[in-house]
Amino acid sequence: MPDDRIPPWMSYVPSQGDEDSAPPAAPGSGPIADGRPNESSVIADPVGPAISFAQTGRASRAIIGEVPEERPNTRPRRARGGSHRGLKITLIIVLAVILVIGGALAWLWISLGSKLNQRHIDEFLGSSRPPTVSSAATATKYPGDPFAGQALNILVLGTDSRDGANAGISADHPGGARSDTQFIAHVSADRTRVDAVSIPRDTWITMPDCVGSDGEEIPQAGWGHQKFNSAFFYGAGGDTDTPDIGLGAACAIRAVEAMSNVRINAYMVVDFMGFVNVVNAVDGVDVNLRCPIYSPNAGLDLPAGINHLDGVQAVAMARARTGDGLGGGSDLERINRQHVLFDSILAKVYALNYVTNFPQLYNLVSSVVSAVTTDLGDLTKIAGFAYSLRNLSMADVAFTTVPIADVGDGSNVYVLESEAEPIWDALNTDRPVGSADPSASDSASPSETESTPTDPTQPTDTTPTDTTTEPPLIQSEYDC
Repeated sequence: MPDDRIPPWMSYVPSQGDEDSAPPAAPGSGPIADGRPNESSVIADPVGPAISFAQTGRASRAIIGEVPEERPNTRPRRARGGSHRGLKITLIIVLAVILVIGGALAWLWISLGSKLNQRHIDEFLGSSRPPTVSSAATATKYPGDPFAGQALNILVLGTDSRDGANAGISADHPGGARSDTQFIAHVSADRTRVDAVSIPRDTWITMPDCVGSDGEEIPQAGWGHQKFNSAFFYGAGGDTDTPDIGLGAACAIRAVEAMSNVRINAYMVVDFMGFVNVVNAVDGVDVNLRCPIYSPNAGLDLPAGINHLDGVQAVAMARARTGDGLGGGSDLERINRQHVLFDSILAKVYALNYVTNFPQLYNLVSSVVSAVTTDLGDLTKIAGFAYSLRNLSMADVAFTTVPIADVGDGSNVYVLESEAEPIWDALNTDRPVGSADPSASDSASPSETESTPTDPTQPTDTTPTDTTTEPPLIQSEYDC
C-alpha cells in the first residue's frame, strides 16, 4: 500500500486544467528529483487522488483531495507587492527632484551669502544720538522682516575708492576713499513709499567726533569748514590704499546726525565697480539727454536724445562735473543726473519678470550683494526686509535734495537750515517729504477741499492716456 505521508516541506497547488493532459516529465526528472519535488509537478496515482507539489521556500504541508475545477485565469500573475512599485518609483523621482532643487537653492543661498560684506559699527557711533524715528503711518508687519513695523532711515553712500578693481574705473586721486554720493533713504513703516534725500558732497560741515579702529579720536574731529565727503575719508583711515569702509560709514553717519538730528538706522556703501556690475546686470540703462555731452575727463561723448549706457558709462555720467553739456559743474546738477540714473535703473528692475528673467535676476541680486557693505544683517534678514518692499512701484520712490546755498567760493555750499528743517522733521515723523505737518496746520476750508461738480452738459475728455514711457530727461541749467 502506498505511503500517503507527505514531507512537511511540500504543499498542494490545484492543477490548472485536466491533469491527464499534463506533458510527460523529461528524462531524469519527475515528481521527486534529488530528494525534493519538482515545481508544479503532478503525481498521478491510479489508486489515490492527484497530488500537486510546489516549492514554497518555507515549511508547509500537503493537502490531499480532489483537484477542484478552476476558472481559467488569463491575466499574468504579478510578483507580490508589484502594485506599489510604480508609486515607489514616482516618489523616488519626486524626492530626487526636490533634493536637486533644494540643493541648488541651498547652493545659491550659500553662494550669495558668501558674497555679502557685513560690518557692524554700533560701537563707533557713540551714545549721544537722536531718538528713533516715530511712525505716523499704520505699521505693517511682513514675515521675515527684521524691522517689521519700524520706519527706517538708511544712509546710502557711493564711494570713490580706488581699491582693487575700482582702480580701472577711475585713476584720479589714488589714495583713500571719499563719499562721492550720499543720500538718506527713508522707508516708511507701512512699506508704501521711499523718500530719498540727497546731501551734496561739497556741503560745509563741522567734522563730528569720530573715532578710529583703535578707539582713539580722529585728529580732524571738530574742525570746521570741512566738505561732507571728508567725514567718510577721515573715518576710513585717510590717505590709505586699504580704507576701512565700516569706519568711514560710521563717521558719515555721525556727520548726518549732527547736521539733521535724524537717527540713521543702517547704512549701505557701494563702490565704483559695484555700481558698474549692477547696471550691467540689468543690461544697461537708457537716458534722454537734452544736450550732447562731451567730457574728456569723464570719457563721455554722447549725442542729444536717447542714449544707452553700460556700467562704465553710467558711472562716468554719475561722476562727471566738467565738460560740454554738463552745465557749470555744480554738485546740484550732478545730483540731478544721478537721480535720473537711479530712476532708469529702477525702471529696468521693475520691468524684469521673476520667472522668465530668473537668471538675470540672480545676476542682479548677486551683483548687488557683492557690491554692498552694510549692517542691515545677514542675507536672511535682508531678504525679509526686501520682501516687505515687494509692492513698491516707481511712483512710490521720490528723490529730493536738501536745500543749500553757495558759500561764495564757487565750489562749496551750506545747508539752509530753516528750509531743511521740514525735511528733517518729515523723516523723524515718518511723513512724506514735502507734506505739511498735520499738527502745525489748520483744517482746510470747505472751499479748498470740496471739488467742483462736473457739468453734465459739457463733453467729457475721452482721450486715451498715453502709456508709453521714455527714458527720463537729463536737462541742463544752461543752453546747449
